[in-house]
Amino acid sequence: MRRLGIIAAPGWFEPSGAEILERHAGEIAVTQTILGPPGFDWSFASIEQSESELLNAARLLVEAGSEVVAQVGPAFAWVIGGSVAGARSLSQRLSAECGVPVVLQGTAVLDALAGLSGRRLAVACPYYSADWKQRFDQFLRDSGYRIDAFQTFVEQGIFPDQAAVAARQYDFRPADVKDSIRRTRAAAPQADAVVIGGSGVRTLNWIAELERELGLPLIAADRCLYRAAVTLLGVTPAA
Repeated sequence: MRRLGIIAAPGWFEPSGAEILERHAGEIAVTQTILGPPGFDWSFASIEQSESELLNAARLLVEAGSEVVAQVGPAFAWVIGGSVAGARSLSQRLSAECGVPVVLQGTAVLDALAGLSGRRLAVACPYYSADWKQRFDQFLRDSGYRIDAFQTFVEQGIFPDQAAVAARQYDFRPADVKDSIRRTRAAAPQADAVVIGGSGVRTLNWIAELERELGLPLIAADRCLYRAAVTLLGVTPAA
């Protein structure tokens, strides 16, 4: 049994452990901790200042026997790092400090993007607010990607406003998420891939089918982290 530790995002009941155990029963044991501090407000300023909390969480998981640590919440890598190189440097610092590989969800996404043959993207971050969309859009553009379309639930009319999105507490119907991705793809017919942002979007049960339907790579935050973490454990991903 290989041992995976998960740093769950603040204020969020993390499903990755259950998803991994469903796919790798008898291969991987999972434990997790929630990133502090209590009352985390999800402002960009709070994220920028959270490196020490990430390190403390990783160390706790290593003390429990984790061989690899997977961090949930892609924004931590790109907000703290500020650039692709900065995000990877953050992962390297955390890994060096705690003695095992620390996989940041944001860097897992960046690594998947680096494997593409082109740099034209459609971006579906369904539950993002306007300020989160602007911040991630700018990060991708500064990183050398062309954004052909970037759409959210509210912009697409799937939800009437951001308050209605927030009221779902990240519990979104797969049908709504897939509808959002299809619309984003249709708005960017020349894109080389669709980025599906946010750990609150869960795709593992249906992403391969939708990828075949749309005919291009789908770079989903949850699948990127899953694949990176289990591969580092020496286990073949099942999704």
